[in-house]
Parts: sequence; structure tokens; C-alpha cells
Amino acid sequence: MINEPSAESWDRELEDLFLRVGDRFSRVEPRRRMRDYVRGLLGPVGRKNGWQS
Repeated sequence: MINEPSAESWDRELEDLFLRVGDRFSRVEPRRRMRDYVRGLLGPVGRKNGWQS
């Protein structure tokens, strides 16, 4: 189980990553989809696919 300070740290690091790579996407929609997709892949669901984000 991950504790709350650790989860907050992960969230900040992930947001920093999204800010660094976000300028690779010219429009906001693909940028948001990328963010949601990565968060979905890192989520607690046992089996993942592209429809869960």
C-alpha cells in the first residue's frame, strides 16, 4: 500500500513529466488524452487496455 505523502509526490512528479512533454502536442485535446492514458496505465487496475482511460 502506498502512503499519502508518497502518492502526492508521485502525482507532482507525474504532472512535471506531463508539463515537460506536453509541448510535443500542438493541441490541448491530444495532450489531455496522453495524460489520461498514462495515468490509466499506472492505475491500480489489474488488466489494462486503451478503453479504460
